Amino acid sequence: MARLREAAAARTRARSAATHRSADAARAALPVIASVPAPALLHMRRLSGARKVMRARAQSHVLVSLLGLGLCGSGCALLLGLDEFADRPPDGAGAGGTGGAGGSEGTTPTCTPDASEACYAGPPATRNEGACREGTRTCGADGTWGVCEGEVVPAVERCDAEEDENCDGLECIVWAATYEQTGDIHPMGIASDAEGDVFVSAAFYGTITVGNKTFSSADTTDILLLKLSASGDVLWGTKFGDSSADNPWGMAVGPNGNTVLAGQTSSEATDFGDGPIPSGAFVAQLDTQGKHAWSHGMGGGSNGKITAVAIDANDDVIAVGTFNRPIDFGGGPIPPEDGSDIIVAKLDSETGLATAPGCWTRQLGGTGSQGASAVAVDRSNNIFLAGSSSGALDFGGVVKIENSSFVMKLTPSGVTAWVATMGDPASVQAAGITVDAAGRPVVVGYFRDELKVGPHTLTAAGSNDTFIVQFEPDGTVGWVRTFGGDDEQWARGVALDPAGNILVAGYATSQIDFGDGPLMLNDTQGFLAKLTPDAELVWSRVLGGGVNLEAVATSPEGETLVAGRTKAVDADFGTGPLPWTSDGTLQHLVIAKLGR
Repeated sequence: MARLREAAAARTRARSAATHRSADAARAALPVIASVPAPALLHMRRLSGARKVMRARAQSHVLVSLLGLGLCGSGCALLLGLDEFADRPPDGAGAGGTGGAGGSEGTTPTCTPDASEACYAGPPATRNEGACREGTRTCGADGTWGVCEGEVVPAVERCDAEEDENCDGLECIVWAATYEQTGDIHPMGIASDAEGDVFVSAAFYGTITVGNKTFSSADTTDILLLKLSASGDVLWGTKFGDSSADNPWGMAVGPNGNTVLAGQTSSEATDFGDGPIPSGAFVAQLDTQGKHAWSHGMGGGSNGKITAVAIDANDDVIAVGTFNRPIDFGGGPIPPEDGSDIIVAKLDSETGLATAPGCWTRQLGGTGSQGASAVAVDRSNNIFLAGSSSGALDFGGVVKIENSSFVMKLTPSGVTAWVATMGDPASVQAAGITVDAAGRPVVVGYFRDELKVGPHTLTAAGSNDTFIVQFEPDGTVGWVRTFGGDDEQWARGVALDPAGNILVAGYATSQIDFGDGPLMLNDTQGFLAKLTPDAELVWSRVLGGGVNLEAVATSPEGETLVAGRTKAVDADFGTGPLPWTSDGTLQHLVIAKLGR
């Protein structure tokens, strides 16, 4: 019996040792949260509630498995305790927590009380660069470091301040990008999504190498769409087109990150992913990866094209354009009245058709030719359109105009609310429109001779001057500003930042005056101007030489995004000579981010 008891005891000791070895192995196999950057750690904390549920389930499964293997004894409480799964606190925040099985032992000192040292939480390369400054932290009586006092870490760059807020050693400019090309490129649109990624549409000849991919046009111009990260890295690119000319006149990005492209194709073979579409006007929607969602060719003859698109609060697409032959958005052909007419359509977000419930088409025609150049939508889904008519144009009995550029407001159902004229379309051209949170549209463009809007008549100082007009929600004029000078100034786009400030982009020759004195220019230079909602100048910039800025947008942080083209040798937007621009012959695509 003694020998039996001794053998049983030996087996018990062996089993206990095996249990502890298995518990140690299981602990080693459990996931450990390593030190991560602060943004990622913040994201992990936001998910902590969901993780606790997942951890509880995981612990339950591990416990059942260990019990089934006969490995779980009194050590299971330690093995499956929350201490093993707790998120690691950020460096310097203190890592007290609870003790082990022997009970709490308190916080382990990490420094000598009253000692102090320099501290800095920003990227090392930005330490004491620009506006950034290291701080000081002091060790408390409990042996842990206190907060870092006096430090200044990188912030969003501002263009109205002398300091370098993002601490990258550059003034106002954040980054600029160019690409290897064998032909000309004409950028037509730029936009940002909710994540801060950047979308650029362009028409291109020849080839362009973006990242590790080279795109080739079939013969004439093809359509290029690029998606870049907030830091300017290429995420993806795609192209569309056939041997005839294809141009993306309009582009918009919805809240869901999908992209709508619109424009004109000259052949019957252009394919966005669902087979060839008819020539003329087209609209296509792509998903967040640039893959086909839907596409439609509507025809409309040699002048059939969609010139601008916007996306409303319901994700429906508002498309405006022109046509001189029947055009069809799914409800049957619509013939023009005389010459070229304007078409306005609300298209279903899921199908791209105007025949879905709540969707519609509206024709604006009369004598002569009519054209639409820009469109925007307010928070209530009202539509604002900029256009022109060389003859008589009747807006459904509300008002009739003749030979004038105009801005109009339509209700969400397509009914005319008001129309405001701006003068002879041979002299006044609207290039862009946006609308603020109060429902006030802002229109930019260029004019020669006279601009007549509301009670205001303004005379151009040079061949062409830039204008900005803000209308009230009822169509009356809020204010008008012009940027003039000798020779020519061309506004090409307008955008609003999250605070409602107005960004205007374009290009000028010889000189331009933003209100703080004329700036002498070297050749053609791109310009940017930021105004308050009340038309006060916040800041202005001219960029490069031989630069045309064609489109502008803002990021969720309020930074300024521009797309342009340049023939300048070693073009420089403020970051130094840009790669691939040494030839001085091609129109190179330039995409840039500036401060807010």
